[in-house]
Amino acid sequence: MSALHYILTRSRRKTLAIHVKPDGAVEVRAPLRLAKAEIERFVTLKTDWILKKQAQIAARTPAEARELPPLQYAQGEFGQTVRKLITTWEQQLGVEAAFVGIRVMTTRWGSCTAKTRRIRLNAALAYCPRECLEYVVVHELAHLRENNHSPRFWAVVADALPDYQERQKTLKSLSWLLCAASPTS
Repeated sequence: MSALHYILTRSRRKTLAIHVKPDGAVEVRAPLRLAKAEIERFVTLKTDWILKKQAQIAARTPAEARELPPLQYAQGEFGQTVRKLITTWEQQLGVEAAFVGIRVMTTRWGSCTAKTRRIRLNAALAYCPRECLEYVVVHELAHLRENNHSPRFWAVVADALPDYQERQKTLKSLSWLLCAASPTS
């Protein structure tokens, strides 16, 4: 049995995955019928990686989260900025979202349901630099052209934002915001 504590989530997925949440909690996602021993072997094999991720999370400055203004305050101007960016990038990418919403999410910066053309952006983006928000907007709108993360999808993103990889790195360094901006923080 692995000495590492984790939450096991089983679903119809075909592969095993480990997710270290922004608060350091570990979630192992596994196929429904995969043997517990197989899951334990996988976790043991990935223990060094998990501990490294948890150390990176622990190293962030705890005061950062307390310095954030209340989310309601941040969202007023943020909503206007989002609307402007969506309009601009819809035109440039030749797509149109049926709905764009802002909500608190704890594991992702945005989501797109291509079938219904609905986009949701994480409210924590209100605390991020504009170039990060713009990257997430472009990323989610690009899913309306390519509903996957194939090379064609990344070509759409790269055409729009040639520096998207730099923006991704900046956003990744701000992952602590995913928990800090949640209502329970």
